[in-house]
Amino acid sequence: MMQAQSIWPKIYAEAHPWTRWWWLGNAVDRAGIAYQLQALHDAGFGGVEITPIYGVNGFEKQEIPYLSKRWMDMLHYTIQKAHQLGMKVDMNNGTGWPFGGPQIPLDFAASKVIFQSYVLHGGERLSQKIIPEDVRQQRVAKLQALMAFSDDGEKIDITDKVDSSGILHWQAPPGNWRLIAVFNGKTFQKVKRAAPGGEGWVMDHFSDTALQIYLNRFAHAFYIFQTPLPHSFFNDSYEVFGADWTTHMFEAFQRLRGYDLRNYLPALLGMGNPDTVQRVIMDYRQTLADLLLHDFAEPWTAWAHRMGRTTRYQAHGSPGNWIDLYASADIPETESFGSCHFNIPGIPEDSLGMRAGQLDERVLKFASSAAHISGKPYASSETFTWLGEHFRVSLAQCKPVLDEMWISGINHVFFHGTPYSPQNAPWPGWQFYASVNFSPYNPIWHDLPAMNQYITRTQSFLQQGKPDNDILLYWPVQDVWARQNPELLFQLTIGNTRLWLDSTGFGQVADTLIRQGYSFDYISDQYIEKTTVENGKLKTPGGYYKVLIIPPCTFIPLHTFAHILSLIKNGGKVVFISHFPENVPGLQAWKLRKDSLEILKNQISSEWIFHQHEVKNINKGFAYIGENISTLLSMAGVEAESMAHNGLSFIRRKTNDGYVYFISNLSSDSFNGWIKLSIHAPYVVIYDAYANRTGIAKLKQVQNAEGIKTTDVYIQIPSGYSYILKTTDKPPVHVPAWTYFPVSHSDSNNLRIRVALENPWTLQFIEGSPEIKGIYRLQSLGSWTDLNDSARTFEGTAQYQISFRITPEQKSKADQWILKLGQVDFSAKVILNGHDVATLWAVPFICDVTPYIRAGENVLQIQVTNLAANRIAAYDRNKIPWKIFKDVNVVNMQYRPFDASKWGTVASGLIGPVWVEGYKNKNDF
Repeated sequence: MMQAQSIWPKIYAEAHPWTRWWWLGNAVDRAGIAYQLQALHDAGFGGVEITPIYGVNGFEKQEIPYLSKRWMDMLHYTIQKAHQLGMKVDMNNGTGWPFGGPQIPLDFAASKVIFQSYVLHGGERLSQKIIPEDVRQQRVAKLQALMAFSDDGEKIDITDKVDSSGILHWQAPPGNWRLIAVFNGKTFQKVKRAAPGGEGWVMDHFSDTALQIYLNRFAHAFYIFQTPLPHSFFNDSYEVFGADWTTHMFEAFQRLRGYDLRNYLPALLGMGNPDTVQRVIMDYRQTLADLLLHDFAEPWTAWAHRMGRTTRYQAHGSPGNWIDLYASADIPETESFGSCHFNIPGIPEDSLGMRAGQLDERVLKFASSAAHISGKPYASSETFTWLGEHFRVSLAQCKPVLDEMWISGINHVFFHGTPYSPQNAPWPGWQFYASVNFSPYNPIWHDLPAMNQYITRTQSFLQQGKPDNDILLYWPVQDVWARQNPELLFQLTIGNTRLWLDSTGFGQVADTLIRQGYSFDYISDQYIEKTTVENGKLKTPGGYYKVLIIPPCTFIPLHTFAHILSLIKNGGKVVFISHFPENVPGLQAWKLRKDSLEILKNQISSEWIFHQHEVKNINKGFAYIGENISTLLSMAGVEAESMAHNGLSFIRRKTNDGYVYFISNLSSDSFNGWIKLSIHAPYVVIYDAYANRTGIAKLKQVQNAEGIKTTDVYIQIPSGYSYILKTTDKPPVHVPAWTYFPVSHSDSNNLRIRVALENPWTLQFIEGSPEIKGIYRLQSLGSWTDLNDSARTFEGTAQYQISFRITPEQKSKADQWILKLGQVDFSAKVILNGHDVATLWAVPFICDVTPYIRAGENVLQIQVTNLAANRIAAYDRNKIPWKIFKDVNVVNMQYRPFDASKWGTVASGLIGPVWVEGYKNKNDF
């Protein structure tokens, strides 16, 4: 039933979805900004993130140079207008991606190491010049080292023997010598998809000096033009390609790793003792990670803080520790990329059979874990990127992606995205090359407000309180740096998880924890050292946890293991799976450090057998060891949420007065029954964010043999649906009992009436193009594309109408009435007897019509909105020009030129079957 809004949490701008707002060519004006911000506000958005990109052919005169006075004036107007609407404005700290632009000189552009080898025998001199073989690099690459290595292990630095022209003035001593030259070259990567005024070299992300040069342009522009600052600065995913060096690499390596990398160049190139090779490469990769964190990510956020603003950061793709990088920002942000499959009956997944990616909760949790352990209130997501082909993505396809994000700990969704279009732009408006484009030109915009309400209601809960995860799962990143790859540079991307996640003990433990229903966050070496023990719980800067899990791993830093042992001694609980970490990373004094590691491990035990499950009390705390995760966690007093075994996914938060659960059924089967919460709750209120209804749940209080109380809740969740559970110790005021939907076959005994709506329907096209006049009488439901040629290419909304009778006798037999629409292509607004009942935009397409149905004649109107696929296909078949964009223009999911001319017709409309069911309320639980 519809309830007063006051029982839902107070709504702030962050609870609404936000969207990435592409300014194509910066060709914006005040009228267009005001028009689109108003449209976004009316559709339920709470904010925008401005990302300038490439321009539109024919609009060169309207283009505005980035950070010019005119551009800053447009930013000023945008912030002012958004403020009037109660919205906020974020700003990409650049154009396109990654960071770079005209302010970056080539000396501070992204660098690439170049190795060249030469062979000399005793008494010989090198006849060729020490210059890069790559002609393009010859004008920019600088020699940083030339080392001579003999077969006997002698090392000589002969860098100063090379003159300015590249001639080596050195005669080889007796023996055989390999000379290795190291040049600091350039990747020559320029800003991708840059907007006018933002073109230029990608900056060196391992150089604090390069960063300050880059940021000074922004500080100067805001200062001289006195433009209000945006709410937050944004940094997109790390797509710096081939950057594996920096000018000060040797100096940084010496400082961070304690030895001179120049003396180990053969090992860096894979030559020599395999153990030494592995350790040197680990040190190299860890040094890049340190520089990216301390010379880029942290100083960038510090700069924003000095400006009085915050940062949003996408760390994925980086050659660094994702957890630390994400945590360096105020809002860590992950992303979904590619179409995603869910085993939900009836969900449309039309991306022409192509899947560019797959959601992986383990990957998404890196950003949310960073937020949780560091105490950041928001974890955001770039959501729906390439979810399907252009013009073919439905709102129903979006819902399980949203639910998966929230389950993974995200609570601040950003759409990808909304292209700016001038107010008078012809259909389909300006387009960004990557789907999905959420704009008023897209017919799904018609029912988007309903989806945005769902997001807002859900996030209003998920932004309350604090995360309530029980487990910290250690990420042994040194095992990743130790992996043998063809390239020195190891960038961790969402697309190459098979190399650094899937096959690791860490990845397998994370997968097990998810499947078994445990709540957990990841933790890095850095944050383990920031963890303390308080009242028997592990306390990170962001919250409390019951236990730390060390997954099967080979390498662990000595200082990390030492701190883990101190956590145990001070009252913490630590679980070791399968075996202790075996070794220490890196080369410097590694044998001494390994011996120290063995001494620390022996303080726990030197005799434990891991195929058994044992616990040892060490000072105030406990260490658990064995192979079965659930057994060990149970021994440590950590219980899973058993609903996971019912096919339900969840996340839990702790508030001042109880707990919040978000529960989604992403399985193929509807669930109807009792679920056991891992906590005790005298009262539980169910919130349906989709249908905007609430009620007090039916409960059973349970006490186990140890006297621990838990609560069972009766819920019914169709496949694809979700609920929010709010627990409280106090009786909810002005909240009715929950009305349980008859959602599964087990409720058939309560079915009293079924009325199939098969009388002739009428159909009228009410909004869209091409214009179709008249009223059609339908003898049966089906795709409206079968009506005529105009309907075959129509995109927009059409209204179905039917009259049906409910006799007084039928009305008396049921006290709950459910309307079921069957198949809908692709969303529907339901109007019964002149009352707006619901907007159904995701499966299952059902709604409660109890307050609106009456004995006698009933008039049902269903306004169905389809996708734009058929119209854009007609455009391409008729060669109507609309692909007018520069750079990449518009491409399909395989990044080839977009062409819809050969698409088949996409079914549209109310397919059905449609019926009304009357039930007696179910009271026997």
